[in-house]
Amino acid sequence: MFEINTGVVKTPLKVIIYGTEGVGKTTLASKFPKPLFIDAENGSGALNVARYPYPTSWQMLMSEVQEFLNNPQGYKTLVIDSIDWAEAKAIEMICAGMKVNGIEDIGWSKGYTYLNEEMGRLLNLLTEVINRGVNVVLIAHMVIRTITKPEETGSYDRYELKLKQAKNGNNCQLVKEWADLILFCNYREFLVADKTTGKKKATGGKERIMYTEHAATWDAKNRFGLPEVLPLDFKSIAHLFSDNYEVKATEQIKEQQPEHIATNTITTAQQTKPVEQPIPEVNNWTTNTDTHLSIDSTWKPTPYTAEEEAIMAELPKALTDLMKSKQVHPSEIQHAVSIKGYFTKDTPIKNYDPEFIQGCLIGAWPAVMELIQTDRDLSF
Repeated sequence: MFEINTGVVKTPLKVIIYGTEGVGKTTLASKFPKPLFIDAENGSGALNVARYPYPTSWQMLMSEVQEFLNNPQGYKTLVIDSIDWAEAKAIEMICAGMKVNGIEDIGWSKGYTYLNEEMGRLLNLLTEVINRGVNVVLIAHMVIRTITKPEETGSYDRYELKLKQAKNGNNCQLVKEWADLILFCNYREFLVADKTTGKKKATGGKERIMYTEHAATWDAKNRFGLPEVLPLDFKSIAHLFSDNYEVKATEQIKEQQPEHIATNTITTAQQTKPVEQPIPEVNNWTTNTDTHLSIDSTWKPTPYTAEEEAIMAELPKALTDLMKSKQVHPSEIQHAVSIKGYFTKDTPIKNYDPEFIQGCLIGAWPAVMELIQTDRDLSF
């Protein structure tokens, strides 16, 4: 027997804010209900907002999202600023794992497939955040692409999200499909006629606006009947996040299921397509897709000694940031590495091959952390 729901269902929103530099994208996001920022580009310092530490790697960014999912701490909106800088960190991780200088160096354009799968992993995790009752806002920069159509004369500029677009993996399209609301932020333009030639050209004004409907020259989207153009002010969309927003009460209608048909559970919630881990095996860690690992109550973190601080100062910041997020000591890294037979236990971490640090420690951090956590549990 299926349960049929009718009416509007009030859910948290998946929002994309993109536009020209300096127009006020981050400021707009800061006005959303009780926001917590993941500052992927380390540029929100001028705003009085709550934020996680700057993620120096894709693994750290994913760990912060997972940490938020496990414990939102009362925050109502998770903001990633910006999604294109986050994408760049994913590219760094993929290139390190494949031991290439750039994503184009991965044969058969598979690099873009791997990148698209990583973005899918992030969106799946963010969808889980939505399911926890929290809004998600992705801020993006803008790129201008010139469009020329053979059947038409001339060309025009199109304002698009600054995300990779490839046949094997179009992150721009993936993110747009995921969102409920896409706001294109810009300055209002005016047509000014040249006194000499009489020709008109667009010139920018000072009024900041946001577009909510798709056009040939920009991407925008809304499922809420918003006006096509709004002032760039959170007040313009605040009603979407109000508890008083009009929602029709759901009415449950039960219908008898025919006996010859197997009963299935059907959900109308759209999910991003599940994806697989993109990078081939570069190590023999036992992998774990959960980027958050709880600390056993019997294990107590201890502060770093001066000697350990000196050791960590010589290591890549992307690695030490991950270590500090879980209070991992250098000796724990050395022990885990020795268990797998990579290096002896007394080999200093700074003497590890840089590719090993990038690909097998930073690149496989969830698996490294799982091994360390197991060792911590066994110690008590």
